[in-house]
Amino acid sequence: MEADIRVIDVVDSTNICIEELAGAGAREGTCVVAFKQLHGQGRSGRSFYSPDGGNLYMSVLLRPHDAKQAERITVAAAVATTDAIRDKLGINAGIKWVNDIILDGRKVSGMVAQAHNYGTDDFYVVLGIGINIYESPDIPKDIENVYGSLMGRKCDEGAEAARNFAIGLAREIIKDFSLYYDDFEGNGCAARYRQRSVVIGRDVSYICGNDTISARVVDIDDDGGIVLEEGGVRRTYRDGEIRIRLTGV
Repeated sequence: MEADIRVIDVVDSTNICIEELAGAGAREGTCVVAFKQLHGQGRSGRSFYSPDGGNLYMSVLLRPHDAKQAERITVAAAVATTDAIRDKLGINAGIKWVNDIILDGRKVSGMVAQAHNYGTDDFYVVLGIGINIYESPDIPKDIENVYGSLMGRKCDEGAEAARNFAIGLAREIIKDFSLYYDDFEGNGCAARYRQRSVVIGRDVSYICGNDTISARVVDIDDDGGIVLEEGGVRRTYRDGEIRIRLTGV
């Protein structure tokens, strides 16, 4: 996949930008990078806190050739993001199923893959990724206990240097993502995801709709499904989310 990166300082939502570009016939690999979102989008219709200050918000247009490739997008994005963080900063971040990047027990990045026009010739997926590079001075109360950043304090070299770093990080993520997206199995994406998981072997609360179960995570399968054991019975889940205390991870 060849990337076409477009940088916009402030957007309503990078996902919305990509949806508009997709409707106009943009090619796969089109990417919008921004430094502030007015209405950032997270999973399940939630808002995604997206302040200015050198952080990275990006969305990529993908046109997967089959359902299997589409199903693996979030797994590939999580591994690519941890690859890029390691290569650019020397930091080994972990992955909390399914789409959170964790450092020192706090969330530093989240991602969401939104499918559009499924079952038609115009099927496409918008992959959105947000990364907290620097600390925000105004973290909302409801996320202050889980919100983290890669580099802590503001960039000493100023706003332009911070933005240049964010763009470089975006390029690195897309480069690594393309390897897994184009050849998921050949590049060992599933194994890398498992190696970086911070939930395998841990007790969690699994939530799907109105149902909640307490179980132990025993594995992540090759397509990103979480394998839970409850009362000696193992089941694999692909929807929903988990809750777990990650202090010290």
